[in-house]
Amino acid sequence: MPTYRSKFVSLPDDQDFIKQVEEGPFQTDPEHVANLLRERGITVDDSAVISNVPRICFTSVHDEAGYSVYKEMNKLEIEEFRGVISIGKNSFIESDSDRPPFHSASTKFTSVKANANPPGKITIGDRVQMMGVAIVAYSHVEICDDVGIAPMVTIMDCDGHTTEGRGTDTEIARLEALPVKIGSGSWIGTGAVIMKGVEIGKNCVVSANSVVVRSVPDGSIVMGNPARIVKSLKTQQTAPLSREATE
Repeated sequence: MPTYRSKFVSLPDDQDFIKQVEEGPFQTDPEHVANLLRERGITVDDSAVISNVPRICFTSVHDEAGYSVYKEMNKLEIEEFRGVISIGKNSFIESDSDRPPFHSASTKFTSVKANANPPGKITIGDRVQMMGVAIVAYSHVEICDDVGIAPMVTIMDCDGHTTEGRGTDTEIARLEALPVKIGSGSWIGTGAVIMKGVEIGKNCVVSANSVVVRSVPDGSIVMGNPARIVKSLKTQQTAPLSREATE
């Protein structure tokens, strides 16, 4: 097939990473895991809590033309990915929780470098809470401050393939990656899917299992597939909660 994927780096599948986790003071000690992520180029604020081990993947995809002509694209350079994933102050990132009452899975962050483009960025703001979320970035996925994301949510800024001409030597070049942004104070319900180019405004609610393909204005509740606005919240309903306890 004329589309190639370079050797990718996946944590904790990286054997050195596994060894360091297992030989650490506690296998799931948040600070121990955060330090190991920092060593691999992920920016984690000192006040952020990483509960259990998230799955981090750095990968590159390129067309056959790039594979044969641009030899420098044939090898994944880990340093290119340093800093593309960042986690802000007082954020809580949970994976594989055994605590009731909700389902849980590994939180997965994937940064993709397509052809000669820079790797995709994942920016997580301050006081963000997420559990078992999958984010794939070819361009930029931004989660603003005070956002809550329930388990089994998927956020993608690219489809990952074309609808026509799949398997041709220009497929990667024809991919469309459009940034995704989730505004501050918003809540994303269990199982929702946020697609490329979507900007969710401030203080929005995305209902469980919704598929969001269009941008959402501030203070909206959306649901369905495709998601549509079912209610607009009043100003007093969207006032941010006091965060003094977490500052």
